[in-house]
Amino acid sequence: MTYIAEPIQRKELRSLAKAIREILQVEDRLYIPVITILEKVMPLLFPNFSYEYVPKEEFPDKKHGETDIVNHIVRIREDVYYGAIEGNGRDRMTVMHEIAHYLLLVICGVKFERNFENTDVITYKDPEWQAKALAGEIMCPHELIKSFSADEVAEKCGVSLPAARYNLSH
Repeated sequence: MTYIAEPIQRKELRSLAKAIREILQVEDRLYIPVITILEKVMPLLFPNFSYEYVPKEEFPDKKHGETDIVNHIVRIREDVYYGAIEGNGRDRMTVMHEIAHYLLLVICGVKFERNFENTDVITYKDPEWQAKALAGEIMCPHELIKSFSADEVAEKCGVSLPAARYNLSH
């Protein structure tokens, strides 16, 4: 079973990311402090927000994080959390991806419905794509990266090379 979210176009996510970057006062910065945002800024903006890092054994192999909107908590797998602290681009993006889920649910009030038919979900209605796109737009803002190479985006924004390529192509 998959979930379907209310439709959000990339253009809308790009505008939302720009507003979020302004609120965070990082609108002109390429490398943003993802862990500081998780640990310090999110609890200030959302008093009910909390986070925790979870031992690797408590998450299935391919699960790196989760967002529990009912309890207002973002859980990050422990090795991913420490990787983000160390500047690992993939891990930094994973943390921002979970923050993006939270922001979409709290700020936008995105509603979900279950897809019992197991049919493919249209991209702009896929909550995973929405969080991926918003996280990418927050970490690699189109207006700041459009003239860079993928290697430059990865280095300057602190993301993985695949994330840099993806964000440049959209």
